[in-house]
Amino acid sequence: MILVWTGMVIIALLQVPILIHKKQWKELAAFSIFWLAAGVYASLILGTFIGDLAIPNITEYLIRFFSALYEQI
Repeated sequence: MILVWTGMVIIALLQVPILIHKKQWKELAAFSIFWLAAGVYASLILGTFIGDLAIPNITEYLIRFFSALYEQI
């Protein structure tokens, strides 16, 4: 998991100064939000492979949601 976070930090260290230098504040905000979400998601997925966490399969929830939506239509 440390390798994934290290890679994400390296990419952020390369990308963020460029956005700051170009004064692209909205892009920096969007990048930060998506980067944080990607980091959390990657950590959760790696945690399931390691065995530390038990994350339910999102596909099952999507199937249930769209099945219920289909029945309502």
